[in-house]
Amino acid sequence: MIKKLLKPDIIPGIVSGFINGIILIVIAMALSSIIFTGSLSPFLPQGIGIILFGFLFYAIFSFFTASYPININTPQDIPIAIIALIATNVMATFGKSWSPNEAFQFIFVTITFTSIMVGFFFFILGALKMGKLVRYIPYPVVGGFLAGTGWLIIKFAFIMTAEIEFSITNISLLLDLSILLKWLPGFLFGISILIAGRFTSHYSLLPSFIVSGILIFYFIMFYNGYSLEYIESNGLLLGPFPDGGLYQGSALKYIASFKWNVFFAQLPAIGTMMILNSISILFNYSGLELIIKKDMDLDRELKVTGSGNILAGIFGGPPGHLALGGVSLAHSIGSKTKLSTIVVALMCGFALFFGSKVLSVFPRIILGGLLFYLGSSFIVDWIINTWKRVPKSDYLVILLIFFVIGSIGFLEGVIAGLLASVSLFVVNYSKVKTIKHRLTGKNFHSNVERSDRIKSVLEKFGNLVLILPLQGYLFFGSANRLLENVKEYLQSKKGSTLKFLLFDFKLVSGIDSSTVNSFNKMKILADLNRFKILFCNLPKNIMHQFKAEGLFNDTSNQTFKLFQDLDYAMEWCEDEIISSELQDFDESLSEAQLFESKFSDLLPYFETVIFEKKSKIIKEGVKSRGLFFIKSGRVTVQLNSNKNKKIRLKSMGPGTIVGEVSLYLNSLATASVISENKCEVYFLSLANFEKLKNESSNRAAELHTYVIRLLSDRLAKSNATIRALME
Repeated sequence: MIKKLLKPDIIPGIVSGFINGIILIVIAMALSSIIFTGSLSPFLPQGIGIILFGFLFYAIFSFFTASYPININTPQDIPIAIIALIATNVMATFGKSWSPNEAFQFIFVTITFTSIMVGFFFFILGALKMGKLVRYIPYPVVGGFLAGTGWLIIKFAFIMTAEIEFSITNISLLLDLSILLKWLPGFLFGISILIAGRFTSHYSLLPSFIVSGILIFYFIMFYNGYSLEYIESNGLLLGPFPDGGLYQGSALKYIASFKWNVFFAQLPAIGTMMILNSISILFNYSGLELIIKKDMDLDRELKVTGSGNILAGIFGGPPGHLALGGVSLAHSIGSKTKLSTIVVALMCGFALFFGSKVLSVFPRIILGGLLFYLGSSFIVDWIINTWKRVPKSDYLVILLIFFVIGSIGFLEGVIAGLLASVSLFVVNYSKVKTIKHRLTGKNFHSNVERSDRIKSVLEKFGNLVLILPLQGYLFFGSANRLLENVKEYLQSKKGSTLKFLLFDFKLVSGIDSSTVNSFNKMKILADLNRFKILFCNLPKNIMHQFKAEGLFNDTSNQTFKLFQDLDYAMEWCEDEIISSELQDFDESLSEAQLFESKFSDLLPYFETVIFEKKSKIIKEGVKSRGLFFIKSGRVTVQLNSNKNKKIRLKSMGPGTIVGEVSLYLNSLATASVISENKCEVYFLSLANFEKLKNESSNRAAELHTYVIRLLSDRLAKSNATIRALME
């Protein structure tokens, strides 16, 4: 029996539940005092009952719905603070003429409807799968949030022990000997637990410290002659707690006399609270994932939390969601089951229905020490330990959030962190290479087969063409860097001869409006330096954006040109160079005469075949009939992609051959060959190919050599492109 009680899963669960239960009862008193103050202060016990019921309800609800065993939802400070503002505003404007009971009933019903509205809001967010938005929150923002949470816990520990908030103005008060003796022992107690935790993670560590701390506290007090009444009256113990039951029941019994017009006037504040609450819950779950090192289904958590808030409101509870501090405490103690949630529910239920006098014997110093320990562990993990784990820019964001949360507030800290992270992202992303490769006409060519003479011309004037394949998202930072790169290239020796600038948008995901401005500036550069700018693979959304901004409105000069893809854009550039440098050159005649003169004695083995435009000379997936030598005209080697898109592999003219791969390998054709216009070809059938090898093996070998030279030339072009891409 004793061994069962000492199981690692039982003792941590009981201890963490007991500690969290005490903390939640104290928090219930603190939160209710925020709302029920001033003219509402006579109803503070009822307010404690409302908040305490919320803790009880959410504990029971979490027991049945929590996806992670130690997860527990509780009423939260953000909605309570805004409800307090609503209460203050209502009492200052409408409530002056109300009776005390009318004022209490209005606030009670307002809490109920606020919970229900928050519940529906959470549920809708989950149904719309908005939980994934937290995945876009930068890691340092979450880290800064957790560090700031630790600081807020420490500030609450000072209030718990010294009854004074930690601030620069209060430092002298906190160092006063009478005040120092209230918080310093608890601080040292918490730091001792933190240091001991660095040497052992045994589940009995925290319970041992708590029991030892309580015994030492009472030993010192009684040894020095202090009575229990003296200790309690001097604020060294928890309490005083109200006597008797505190449960108020459902607020729906007051709905008949509810002042709807006053409630509707508060909807803007409630709407603000719902947004802040949604940010808070997503941050809490993001922090929880880092603590337990496990991904959560955030959409599911939002819907479950929403359902819990709706039910809590119906039964008279305030809005609530995941309590990151309580879960972290249970996790640090070693609790792994829902036993801690059961203990929390029992303690909150006992305090709600029977009073909480028995809890008054718990030393305030020990509870404050536990809060010092929990808050310090957050700060150590996210301020000290992250120094070596994250880049220094991310670390500065964590520090920024930590200081802003500590000095100004939670929301301001998160906003400051998000703004800093966005700024860092913009700066860092603008440094990402927008230009994937820098190619020229010397090392990159179209898929159009050219004669040797044409190739030499294109090689000679290759620097007239600059190809810039772009990637990523183009925005004001990266677009400006792209413009600066082009300016820098124009000032170089190669850039002085530039005639064609090609931008390939195949890997571009999107652009912002400032990108259009950068390309307008590039157009001015092009006009001044007399070169053309070609765009290819433009996505529809970017094309629409360019046209909407009037980027292609200039039809007279046509500085900007559009092409289907990079292959066709390069073909146009090459044709422009050829027409400029070889005005009277007839490529078809030259190549046909070369082949006919070289293999005139083999022509009887070839058949002359005429193909009309759009004829399918070779069909993909069909066994080749033989070898085709293009005498005149042009053909396209075409491949069908998985998306039924036609991809041009090659455009081949006179002097080139097709069908050689499947012929030599005796395999099915890997691509289709289609005539672009009327073509005349020499066709060497498989039968005549075998006949040629048998009758004239030497001449057949020369034909093989000719084919190999053409194939080698294609391979050399591919290798040059690969080398350029790898640079």
